Amino acid sequence: VGVEALLRWVHPEWGVVPPNRFVPVAEESGLIVPIGNWVIQEACRQAVAWDRAGLPPLAMAVNLSALQFKRGDLESVLADALNQAGLPAERLELELTESSLVDEPQLVRARLLSLHEMGVKLAVDDFGTGYSSLSYLKRFPVDRLKIDRSFVSELVSDPDDEAIVRAIIQLAASLGLKTVAEGVENESTRIRLQQLGCDEAQGYLFGRPMPADAMPAWLADWMARGDVFAP
Repeated sequence: VGVEALLRWVHPEWGVVPPNRFVPVAEESGLIVPIGNWVIQEACRQAVAWDRAGLPPLAMAVNLSALQFKRGDLESVLADALNQAGLPAERLELELTESSLVDEPQLVRARLLSLHEMGVKLAVDDFGTGYSSLSYLKRFPVDRLKIDRSFVSELVSDPDDEAIVRAIIQLAASLGLKTVAEGVENESTRIRLQQLGCDEAQGYLFGRPMPADAMPAWLADWMARGDVFAP
């Protein structure tokens, strides 16, 4: 169905540095903006490279920092990246955290409408963990909600988690939004999510983080094994 672009820092001495170690520093220093611009450009380029290699037309999801989201040149950055790569806008999905949507609602709405008009998809990441009002779901043109892994990991064993996930799925469906469950690691969780009506899922059950050049072989093997789940 799609992939999510993940950022890793490959350091000559420290090895692979996870984002929770360097992204906060990048955000504090403002470097997250040029880094984010590069990620968008690279993600669009990679999606088209996979198309040319014969892979199915996968959606490409990219996490957007709050600082980058609020900068005035985001639309031009996206337009340049999409045009240079030749990627249709609807194949790119931008993921925003709830916290990035709560400040300056008029500005946020205008920016989201502008992005929506470009044709890119918009998702609320880690839904349920922020502190925003649900009213933004009817005012902002978002396409899907990503159910945070903290509610998904013990879905089968914790009735409270199941109640929360069920409520999010029903809420999204009533508003015409899709749902994606994060952090799915076992078959029993996948089956329960499917029973609850969740549209999509991601996590280690489906695939672990991997370099882009490993993706074609992995996908070919996955499809050859028949690991295609019914809707």
